[in-house]
Amino acid sequence: MSRPYWVLDTGALLAYVQGVAAVGEALVAVADAEGTVAVPSTCLLEAYCLLDPGEHELLRMLRRNPAVHTVAPALDLVNDDEAPTIGSMARHAGRLGAGHAAWVALVSQAGVITSRPDQVQAVLGESWEILEV
Repeated sequence: MSRPYWVLDTGALLAYVQGVAAVGEALVAVADAEGTVAVPSTCLLEAYCLLDPGEHELLRMLRRNPAVHTVAPALDLVNDDEAPTIGSMARHAGRLGAGHAAWVALVSQAGVITSRPDQVQAVLGESWEILEV
């Protein structure tokens, strides 16, 4: 996978399902540039938790987009274990999904699309590229 341009957090996924134009426009721009977008698995699970079952198909359609890649944390006790770092970032952000999104953005040097920029900024700072939806 190429380095993603954007990371979609839980709020961005919910905004996509609700038809917020800014999310779709960002996805089109990335696809036109042959880039990618990352979706942290924690954010994906949080979004499914908050959606009605009838809305699940919209999120499934997003996941089928070839430019969208789901990113799971490395959970390896012998080698790279991202759990402690993501957990610490989540404590500062105030939510597990926000912490995972901040970690993916940091290691990818990607911007974050979010409905709660304050949570991402609590971890990555105010100068980080953020698109609020």
